[in-house]
Amino acid sequence: MGKIINFLKEEKKVISSFLLNFFIFFIIFFLANLEKKYFFLGIKILTFLLIIYLLINYFKYNKILSIKEQNARLIRENNQLNEQIDEERKDIQEYFLLWVHQIKTPITVLNLLIRKEKLDSKKIKEQIFYIEQYTNMAISYIKLRDRNSDMDISVVKLDDIIKKLLKKYSTIFIEKRITLNYNSIENEIISDSKWLFILIEQILSNSLKYTKKGSITIKYNEKENALLIIDTGIGIKEEDMKKIFDLGYSGFNGRVNEKSSGLGLYLVKKISKILDIEVKAKSTLNKGSTFYIYFNSKLTKM
Repeated sequence: MGKIINFLKEEKKVISSFLLNFFIFFIIFFLANLEKKYFFLGIKILTFLLIIYLLINYFKYNKILSIKEQNARLIRENNQLNEQIDEERKDIQEYFLLWVHQIKTPITVLNLLIRKEKLDSKKIKEQIFYIEQYTNMAISYIKLRDRNSDMDISVVKLDDIIKKLLKKYSTIFIEKRITLNYNSIENEIISDSKWLFILIEQILSNSLKYTKKGSITIKYNEKENALLIIDTGIGIKEEDMKKIFDLGYSGFNGRVNEKSSGLGLYLVKKISKILDIEVKAKSTLNKGSTFYIYFNSKLTKM
């Protein structure tokens, strides 16, 4: 209804002209004392022509309005796309600035170890391991941007992923003398095994990084369909908990540990969204942290 009213407003000159002609027509017939039937015939003809004119122009008006609406929509979408591109560009720049800062630490340590007269092969291997890990992290981040071509959803056995991770990080467990508490998990998840591996790896790596002594426990909570990774590390301050998954946010841990740059848990947040997984954390400062990986119950198998 509003569209019709707006159209009639735009055609007010034509309608006004019709009304003026109608009035003139009426005056002529009245003064000339002509037969009324000719007056009404003339009015019908004028009205018919006006209706035809208005109908034709209304369809044109609709087309023009539709084009304008499409243009406005395209402009909005273009602006949104440009904003998204700017945000993604900013995200990439921030991520790799932090990544460069992070990878410099093991490289610097490695250079110092090589300069010593007595080479410590275990420590050298440890720093090479970290360099490899950070490199894989960067590759994973890049692949996330084109994840649709890199997804393989299938039945995944959690025990296979965790054992593969424990084998990969066994050297770190031994070097740091961290006790591992883990019993085989028989649960299966419908997910992408590679991305799930990376997600769990980032949390495990984070726990190892901030646990100087004590233990790390990995277990499955059947009731909540959740995988738990529990450490006895330095913990996280309560005010930092809401920000631990933000890019570059290292909080208290970052100030006491120069290796931290907040990239690992940010990657966890990104992966969790595409895998429909919820990740939460609880922590007590100087006592440890627990990370909960909640799986969609519909995608969980026994």
